[in-house]
Amino acid sequence: MSTLTVPPPQRIFDVVMDDGAVIRVRRHGNPAGLRLILSHGNGLAINGYFPYWGLLLADYDVVVFDFRNSGENPVHDGAHSYDRFLKDLTIIYDAIDSELGEKRQLGIFHSMSSRTNLKYAVDGNRRLDGMIVFDPPMVPAKGHRLYEKMLSEEGVLWRWAEKRSDGFADPSEQVAQFKKSRMLSKWVEGAYELMAQSILRHDAQTDTWNLVCSGAREAAIYRQNAELNFWPQADEFPMPFLMIGSDPDCDIPSAPGYACRALRDDCDWPYECMPGTGHFMQIQEPEKCAAITRRFAGEIGLI
Repeated sequence: MSTLTVPPPQRIFDVVMDDGAVIRVRRHGNPAGLRLILSHGNGLAINGYFPYWGLLLADYDVVVFDFRNSGENPVHDGAHSYDRFLKDLTIIYDAIDSELGEKRQLGIFHSMSSRTNLKYAVDGNRRLDGMIVFDPPMVPAKGHRLYEKMLSEEGVLWRWAEKRSDGFADPSEQVAQFKKSRMLSKWVEGAYELMAQSILRHDAQTDTWNLVCSGAREAAIYRQNAELNFWPQADEFPMPFLMIGSDPDCDIPSAPGYACRALRDDCDWPYECMPGTGHFMQIQEPEKCAAITRRFAGEIGLI
């Protein structure tokens, strides 16, 4: 279906959370290189970002994982929340160190996984030697000039997610929906098909393709984004980091892009804007994002 294919991992290991949920960790790339640890945005899966991280395989030890109830992971009946994600991160990072050995590592995260890892770091957990976050969906406190705008955007997203269909007769139906979305425009060739394959799972009994992360679970995270009070100063982070924001002035502006620019202005966050991109810049401009990744790793002394 897709002209983009994620290669077989060199190593796969399943990590069991303390409530029984399973997170499947995969290792790709060059084991001798700097370790990169990557994850994805709400309702999505890290394999769908392969147009970006596939460009890094020759030089880097690339470790990818999906958050619970997403991507390659089994669906679990337990909690699906930011509090639960934060607990999961400790177990996941411990398992990566145990299975692959401790080494210097750079975290690279988009949207929901950015938001989670930023909070995890500010809470005092230095498991990474640096971090790149793409378009974190930060919502400032009530009274901030962007509060109502960000709250409104999260409301639009959670109402949309609550109503979306969880099942499709064929992945091509999900691809068609992706292609109709203005927010998802300008993806590289084959990326819509790859993301659809990555977020759907075939049910042989019903012969349907179902979302791994249900619309209800996706909506719950959008609701929580709007409720979290997290707008820290740059000096609260225990490691070097770089925020890459979408372009608030482009033709497909993303609300997180406005928040990223405000975090630069209000809180001194190290910031770069990816011109002409919306929320999914890693899939719109993968070569440029890979170049920034290489440059930042060098600037903070990891390569």
